[in-house]
Order: sequence, then C-alpha cells, then structure tokens
Amino acid sequence: MNGINSNEKHSKVQTTENAKPPVTLRFRAASAAVSTAATAVEQEQQPNTGALPPWEKVLWRKQPYPDNYVDDSFLQHMVVNADVPQRDFWQVALGSAAVSQQLATVVAAVSVPVHLRLGLLQGGSLLLLNVALLLLGYAVCGLLGGHVLGGSLRRGVRQVVLLSGGVYLLSPMLHSLTRNVSEDSVIAMIVGLCVTHLALHDYNFVNSVTEQLTGTVSLGAAVFASVLFASGMPTELDVFVHVLFCLQLYLLSPLMRRYIRNASLTAHVLLTAAMTAAAVLLLLPLSRLLTAAYVAVVLSVSFVCPYWLVHIQKFKAKINGPWDEAVPKIPTSIASTHSSSSARPVAGSSDGGNGG
Repeated sequence: MNGINSNEKHSKVQTTENAKPPVTLRFRAASAAVSTAATAVEQEQQPNTGALPPWEKVLWRKQPYPDNYVDDSFLQHMVVNADVPQRDFWQVALGSAAVSQQLATVVAAVSVPVHLRLGLLQGGSLLLLNVALLLLGYAVCGLLGGHVLGGSLRRGVRQVVLLSGGVYLLSPMLHSLTRNVSEDSVIAMIVGLCVTHLALHDYNFVNSVTEQLTGTVSLGAAVFASVLFASGMPTELDVFVHVLFCLQLYLLSPLMRRYIRNASLTAHVLLTAAMTAAAVLLLLPLSRLLTAAYVAVVLSVSFVCPYWLVHIQKFKAKINGPWDEAVPKIPTSIASTHSSSSARPVAGSSDGGNGG
C-alpha cells in the first residue's frame, strides 16, 4: 500500500509540473540567462587588478581591460561650476534696460496711431517730431558714433529723401490696405506681430555685444504691424507721418541708444527712464489699466527678473570631468615657434619676384 501511495504522489507531482503554463517556464529560463549574463559582465568590468598591469587612461596602448572600464579615481577629477560667472544684480539690471527701452518703443509705435485716430495728436505735429528725431539721430551718430549715417552727408540726405518719397507715394495704397478686413482681425494680427518683434529682437546690439543689428524677422514683424496700424488712419498724411515715425523708432533708435550707452552708462539709464515716462504719458489718456500693466511689466523686467536670475544662480550645477570632450593644449613655445615659421617668407620668393 505504501508503494502504491508513493507512486500516486510522484505521478501527482509530475502532473502538477506538467500543468504549469509554458510562459512561466520561459520567464524563469530568461531570468536565469539574464542573471548569468549580468554576472559575466560584472566579472569582465572588475578584473583582478592584482594579476593585471595598472590601467592607464590612454587609447594608443592595448590593455587587458574592457573599453568602458574606469578605475576608482574616475570621479576624483570632477569639477563643479568651474567656469560659471558670478552675476551681480545691478549689472543684470543694467543689461535689462535694453528690454525696457524696446518695450517703450513698441508702446510708442502702438499709441501714436491711436492718438491720431482720436484727434489727440495732429499729423503736422507728428511730422515736426519726425524731423526733430531725424536730426537728433544724425547728430548722435555723428558726435558719439564717429560716423555719418550712409557713409557721408550727401549719401545720407539722398537715402532720407528716397525713403520719405517712397513712403509718401505708397501712402494712398497703405491707407486702403485693410479696408475689407475686420478690425478685430487687424488688432489680433498687430498684437501677434508686436509680440513676435519683442521675442526676436536683437537686444545684444544696444548692449554692444554684437556689432551689427540682426533679427530680420523681428524687424519685418514690426514694420508690418506699423503698416497695419497706418491703414486705419483718417488721412493719407497721417499714414505718411506714422510710417516714418515707426521706421525711425525701429531703424534709427537702436543706433542712437547703442552710442549713448557706449558714451555714458548714466545717460543710458536716464534715457531708459525718459522713454518709459514718455510711454506712460502716451498710454495714460487711453487706458489706466493698460498703463498699470505696462508699469508692472517694466518693473518686473528691470528689477524682479534680474533678482530672480541672480537668486537661482546659486542652484546652478555645471559638472566637468574626464568624460568631457578632449581640449588640445599646445605649449606656448611650440605655438610661438609655429607662428614665427609661418610668418617667415619662403626662401627664394623675393629673389624670384625680383628676377621676374
């Protein structure tokens, strides 16, 4: 009886093992294979350093180590924030003055046509203001920049005449450009173009970081927004003076502000305050809410954002170490020898030139 019972138990065990699904068996087999492979990789990456020569960080020598092997000194050469500059609040705030100036420029370009449409400003007065700004711009560029716009006074006058004449001839067409377009669509397009201009504007030019004013898309968006605004002017004279005013703001004023900043930082700060005050005076008769929003944006750009940037600078962690790209370091003696040999004339070149 005992033999019969043991045989029955053995047959039940075999039946239970055979009843297991094949997926479970395959999973166990795969897990065993992965464990074996991981053990082999660990053994390969951790060789017996006592029986092998010391590892060296060179590529030209064949060593009995895997390609991804590193020794215990790998993290000893790690450097944190080696070349991260320390920012000063007032320096950052001074750099943000260019943003505040451009904000004031856009507000002026948007507010002046509204004043013209409401009758708060006359086209003749704006024309006199354009002439005054043009003369001031040429004077600033000549006295502080050391050169005349256009290369010479004659070329500069010719460019002004051609530009003014072209705008005057196009004024009738611009006056009726958006006659069949709804006003809401025009306003939405103007807002989008102004935001695009502010986002893509080259603020480094005023701060003398770059030598040439870049940002073709930004300038095109600003000019197109000015044209859309001019299409809603009451008269063709208003269209003409408004487009000229915007062209001076977007083309001439960056040069003036750059030269003023290079001449005196105090004058740069005073100019920023004057432009902000002028923008507030233009917005205040139109909407107190917009004026308050503009003042809040200027204060945020001038003080809140620089403080925030300086504050989060201490959380910056730039890690450098052996994993960085290799930077060749040429000794000074070799570099000087190479430069002197390159500058030395080739033997026989002067004789050959004289003989020819």
